[in-house]
Amino acid sequence: MRVSYETIENEIIFSIFSEKSDRRFNAKFGGHRQFRYKTTDGSTFPECHPDRIALVAIMNALPFVAEKLNLGWEVSTEFLKATKIISRIKVTSQGTGIQPKQRSNSGRHCLAFSGGADSTAALAVMPLNTEPVFMLRSKSKSRSLYDSNAALESCRQLSLLGFRVHKIESDFEFLRNPIGFPTDLSVSTPAILISESRDFETIAFGTILESTYGTSGKAYRNYTDSSHFRLWSTLFNAVGLGYSLPVAGVSEVGSSILCREHPIGRVHQSCIRGKWGKPCNNCWKCFRKITIAAALSNHEISDDIVEMIHKSKEVRIRLTEDKPIKHEGVLAYSLERCTGGGKEIDALRKLTRTDILDTGWMENWYGKSSELIDHSYREESATKLREILGEMDSHQILQLENWSNLDDSVRNQNLESFIDSLNG
Repeated sequence: MRVSYETIENEIIFSIFSEKSDRRFNAKFGGHRQFRYKTTDGSTFPECHPDRIALVAIMNALPFVAEKLNLGWEVSTEFLKATKIISRIKVTSQGTGIQPKQRSNSGRHCLAFSGGADSTAALAVMPLNTEPVFMLRSKSKSRSLYDSNAALESCRQLSLLGFRVHKIESDFEFLRNPIGFPTDLSVSTPAILISESRDFETIAFGTILESTYGTSGKAYRNYTDSSHFRLWSTLFNAVGLGYSLPVAGVSEVGSSILCREHPIGRVHQSCIRGKWGKPCNNCWKCFRKITIAAALSNHEISDDIVEMIHKSKEVRIRLTEDKPIKHEGVLAYSLERCTGGGKEIDALRKLTRTDILDTGWMENWYGKSSELIDHSYREESATKLREILGEMDSHQILQLENWSNLDDSVRNQNLESFIDSLNG
């Protein structure tokens, strides 16, 4: 696969040309694809170091490459060496006559901002001069449930609070079929492309504990031992950018608490389908967030939550077909602390083991995650996290690190009982 780019006024446009091996590897990709980034204020697209442009190309092209990715421009020898961390493919370039980009000491940091609770929680514990960068999805001719209205309003409110907010439009998600981000960190590519012009020292993500340490699924993992961490921390470091996860030790419960307790929390809305102030109340994310909110307010399970299980195909599929349910522990936390709901919710409580699991640790910060916060503001963020959430004690850490949610005969019986409650 070959990739090239050109900058034209307020856009940077990437062109990808696939080889025969790539088309065998992914027949849907075709022979030639383009994706672009565009400033939303009409300003000229800023210059960017070739290594950082190469990182953007890798982030978006990697899933579609069969054997080799050839970059149609020169990069540094150091960056090309760093790409050897990608074991599945080989990365080549037109030359290595470029000097590597050194990390800035500007003290200026960036957050890949989505407008949701998790990225807002991350912003709340980062330095005050952090600049959020929002990736505005280009409109598609095909039907899409995504609505940028709420996220753009979040950006507007952050601007009113004094934050320097950047909005960069891109269509890279249309490289995939079905539509979606090529890699989970592709959301940071607009930030990478403006990082030199803004002199960013680091780029942060609102990745929370369930995603970082695997507790949204079957078992806890040590993230720093993962191939994901080794890959992206190596490549970010190679282009002179810190890779930072300030809320990696914060559960979805904790990020909800942060947004309730911190003044900046009011700018968020997690639903990406509804308008600002009017979430769709029909998606999986809305189901989780509404249930968490009820738990944190010590409310009863509302009729709306029960109705969502019956009327939303998406919610029903997540609850009945995912084994385990994604973020099942978070549901256990919420359902344990809410009363009522009828037979459906009682059956769901049994399925999620609310009578067995102790989920109180989800309210506190996992202190070991401080190693994933960039050293330049690690202590500042840790102090804020301890003040707002408190730090997990040794017993809570043990519960987290022993997290397991494997499929077994008992769980299957409980799942059948839950399905019967929905059909009864």
